[in-house]
Amino acid sequence: MFSPIIIDLLFRNFAPILLQITSRLRTVLSSHKGPDISTTLFLSERVLMGRALRRHLYDLYLPPKASDAVKLDRIQSLLFFPGFGIDHSAYADVASRISDNGIPVAVASLEPFRLAHKGLGGGMDDVKRLILLAGRDIVQHYKHVHKERQHSIIVEWALGGHSMGGYNALQLAEVLQSNDGKTPSVLLHDGSISRIGQKVVAWAAGTDIEGFPDLSHADSKLPLRVFILLASNDRFARISSHQQKHRILSKLPKKSRLDTIKGGNHSGFASYDKSSQEDIFNGLREISRESQHKAASFRTINFLLEK
Repeated sequence: MFSPIIIDLLFRNFAPILLQITSRLRTVLSSHKGPDISTTLFLSERVLMGRALRRHLYDLYLPPKASDAVKLDRIQSLLFFPGFGIDHSAYADVASRISDNGIPVAVASLEPFRLAHKGLGGGMDDVKRLILLAGRDIVQHYKHVHKERQHSIIVEWALGGHSMGGYNALQLAEVLQSNDGKTPSVLLHDGSISRIGQKVVAWAAGTDIEGFPDLSHADSKLPLRVFILLASNDRFARISSHQQKHRILSKLPKKSRLDTIKGGNHSGFASYDKSSQEDIFNGLREISRESQHKAASFRTINFLLEK
């Protein structure tokens, strides 16, 4: 048994630390946002249709049976990380739009903290686990749709994300860049391959110059291509000057792209409930959320499918 003196010493020394941890944890949990009702119902419909799979580590949105994607030997796919505090199912609307155009989308679950960070589900080891499991699901879907085409295929993943998730994708790209041109690749049981490709998509990620990953050293070993998509009314991830834009582009590989959705805001890339006070952070959206989803998915699809 501990003596009262020892217990008192432990309490006095560790209580402030425990209070600090509790306070920070409370802040994180209070920032959690779930999908709105219509999105929850929409996702349920997709699952019933066989167009979405709900797994422990991710939700996977699959192309329609008639899609050209399932007729190819290489299937361009997107591994997507949610924003800070956002339930991954809040991306059902926009992820489904992308999958409708032949690109499977796996939206990672970052429960319970919902922080896209290498130590909390967003690291390279996590990526390897995700592309193994989701790649297996895609191959199974492909072979179920085209029973006459049972040969091995390649599932090639672009890395992407929204807000903190987009910044995480950029940090992962920095890891890939420093890995001598080698990207994670896993062999599936039927001889198919699930691997990380050379494309990165970041929606409304941080635009702070000093903290922005330097990806300008991508060379012939790993010719990375990055797509930065912002929203004009976003009050968090925004470019306020030509000088800032130039400096960000200077940190990106040569074949990169930076685009802006006019009238969009920070939260408009997903479908979650928010309070009016959050408009200070998100900015006021001047277009419908559906219009922003359509713009984000259309521009992302074009980037992912172009040679």
